[in-house]
Amino acid sequence: MAESTSPQQSLPTWDQVVVLRDFIHARTYAAAVPTIRLNGEPPHGPGSPLARIAEVNGALYEVTSHLCSRLYAELATGPPGSIADVSWAALASIAAAWREDPELPDWMRELLVTPR
Repeated sequence: MAESTSPQQSLPTWDQVVVLRDFIHARTYAAAVPTIRLNGEPPHGPGSPLARIAEVNGALYEVTSHLCSRLYAELATGPPGSIADVSWAALASIAAAWREDPELPDWMRELLVTPR
């Protein structure tokens, strides 16, 4: 696999990926709380606002998980290549939505301030 050639920023450590994944997953879960149904409650109607929120949150969770899995694989197999660069750039794009969040890790906030 080719070595990473990203001129914008270096790749994160495994631990940083874990922290960012957990941060994004926590935000998607928090946004999905209104869509959680207790046992016995009827399902949300197809196309309803709550059903759409649940769909979007599920998709964001899956995309984040997939990107992190690809990045973990790249970091674990030796010199990371372009898949790692693209996966990291996509995760940074997702995290940018929370750029002002006080719980966003400081190291991530610094990366988001840096012009890409």
